[in-house]
Formats: sequence, C-alpha cells, structure tokens
Amino acid sequence: MMNDTACNWLEIHDAVGTCLRPGGPALTERALEVCDLPAGSLVADIGCGAGGTLLHLERTRFFRLVGVDASAPLLAVAAARLETARLVYGRAENLPFEQETFDALFCECVLSIVDDKPAALDEFTRVVKDGGFLVLSDVFSKACHGKKEKADMLFSQEELLDSLSQRGFTVLLWEVHDRLLKEFAVRMIFAGRSLPQFSGCGLSYYILVARREGAIFEATGNVREGKS
Repeated sequence: MMNDTACNWLEIHDAVGTCLRPGGPALTERALEVCDLPAGSLVADIGCGAGGTLLHLERTRFFRLVGVDASAPLLAVAAARLETARLVYGRAENLPFEQETFDALFCECVLSIVDDKPAALDEFTRVVKDGGFLVLSDVFSKACHGKKEKADMLFSQEELLDSLSQRGFTVLLWEVHDRLLKEFAVRMIFAGRSLPQFSGCGLSYYILVARREGAIFEATGNVREGKS
C-alpha cells in the first residue's frame, strides 16, 4: 500500500494541504450519517496518510481511533497533529489486527493504489466486526482510452459491488461525486500536480458504505458464512 507512491503523496501534501482526497471531511460526514456510530466505537482509517480524517474525527466525535499507513514519513506528519489516535505502520493487504476488531473501517482514496486489492478487501472483511461498517471513497473506472493497463488497476462499480457482496457486505450507500473529483483535480493542477497513476483515464469518484452481515474468516483466510 503506497510503497511506490508515498513520496508522491508527500509532495501533494505540501502542494495542496492535508486534505488529500476529493470531498474531504464532508464525505466523511456523509458516511457517518449512514453508520450512526455510538460514542466509544473503535474506528480504523486504513491509509490514514497525514491524518486528515483522524484529526476531523478527534475534533468532532468520541471514537477510539486507529490509523494505519505504509509510509513512515506520512505517519510522522500525522503523529505531530493528532492527540488520541493510535498510529500503526502497516499495509492494507496484511493488517496487524485480530479478527473482528473494528466497529467501522474507513479507507478513503487509498484502495485504488493498493497493489493487491482482493487481499485488502479480505483483510477489511476479517477485521471488521459482524454488523460493523466499511466506508470506501475512491476513483473507479469508466474508460481509459487505450490505457488498458491502467484501467485494470481500478475497480469498476460492478466489480467492486460484486467483490463486497461475495465477502458478506450489504451496501447501504453508493453515491457518485464527480464534481468533487473535478474540483480536486483543479486544485492539483494549480499546484502543478496531476492525479497520481491514473492520468488519462476516464474516472468517476464514489463513496460507499457497507455493513458486514454474517461473513467470518477461517484460519485459512477464506471467507465463509457465519452461523445463523
């Protein structure tokens, strides 16, 4: 997760500020409206970067927070800003947590740059509690105009929803926010940057909230249905 792009994201952080994703806290709040998590919920931010989402949650909620990132420099930035969140060095594809740990897991504008996306989704499934929530926001592919290798790096809407269904998630919210993606792209351009990795692709931007309902993991890591 972000092993080849951490420097890129640090440069973007310096150029456009700590909100390294379209929509920023507004989309996080949109997801929280759906989740309606109680105070004290254990919430993870996978690919937390410089800690923008965690900082927002520290200021607005009474959650127990954990941030995970594979970039030590970005974690150092986050550590300097945050007060209560626990920060962990780790990768989305191999999370250092026990099964069914979290009430909710956020992964905002990160899944698209994970090398092994199915493995990451397996890990998200493993560490989210039965009845817990998965929040994703990211780009998804519409067309890449001859750039098949880039299109193959992204989920389509159908592929993502099918992947979550196979892992026992029920999608509660799917919204497309292309305007926010365009606004973010403009900010990047004015800062002398472009969207990492996917320039030239026809992209859309989504937010998704799903609830894990019954799927649990065996020791082998394979998904199976929970007992009714």
